[in-house]
Amino acid sequence: MQWGPPAAPSNYMRATVLKNNRLLRAGSPKVILIGGSNLAFGVDSDRLGEALCRPVVNMGLTAVLGFRFIVEEADQAIGEGDLVIVAVEQSSYECADPDLDALATVLDYRRESFALIPPARRPRLWLSLGVLHLQSLAEHAWHWVAMGGPPHYADRRWLPNGDLVTDHLTAIMPADAPAPQEYASLEIDPQFWVIAADLERRAARKGAAVVYSFAPLAERAYHPDDMERLTRELAVHGHRVVGRAADHVYADSLFFDSWHHLRAPGRRLRTERLIEEVCTARPGECCDLSRPRE
Repeated sequence: MQWGPPAAPSNYMRATVLKNNRLLRAGSPKVILIGGSNLAFGVDSDRLGEALCRPVVNMGLTAVLGFRFIVEEADQAIGEGDLVIVAVEQSSYECADPDLDALATVLDYRRESFALIPPARRPRLWLSLGVLHLQSLAEHAWHWVAMGGPPHYADRRWLPNGDLVTDHLTAIMPADAPAPQEYASLEIDPQFWVIAADLERRAARKGAAVVYSFAPLAERAYHPDDMERLTRELAVHGHRVVGRAADHVYADSLFFDSWHHLRAPGRRLRTERLIEEVCTARPGECCDLSRPRE
């Protein structure tokens, strides 16, 4: 496992190293974005940081890591004056715990993250890593024999702030559209509320604030009743929400391979809406935008 090919079929998960390094070095006050790939593809963190007058750490990677793990990651470096913005996809509400094979591929790149995993879960993760490495080794061997070289690992350009550059990506073709019912009937995992309450308590002890925003969603996959219920549930459980779910519904043409993954034009729109929402709900978090820039 130490010297063989990586367990993941692409190098996407390697960004966990960049993101955690920035998180641990950014200091406070800062903004921490926690969620899945909707944040990796869908926020201009430099623009957000400019509006909030502090550095932004975009920890978004993939929803299958589970809400529990991404909260533990963020908690490593929450400090005085920080603002934690939670924007998770529907799947994170429905299942708060990680897909262990996906989590193993992250741990493959950053072994220090094992410290965030309860000891009882670690043997299963080591087993996943062993199996995934054997599969990866077999894939590499086959490619060398059949193709004369290793398999192609997709290169993606990550910015130092944790954003993923998506300027070149094209829109989803109509044939790739999932059936709308795939996003219907939201069921919230009771463990989500337990983890969310724990995050609030930890942040409050450290002098930080937590707010919830919404993952972007394409028009064809939007179900108003589900999102209205989610908004009510967040409020009932005492969580502060900025903005409305309906304001993060975007044209289908602004997405490229998922109804949560925005292309560059959508990323700009989503960032400006998020700034407006935070600055309206919590004006003390924002710069005095009336002052001329130097």
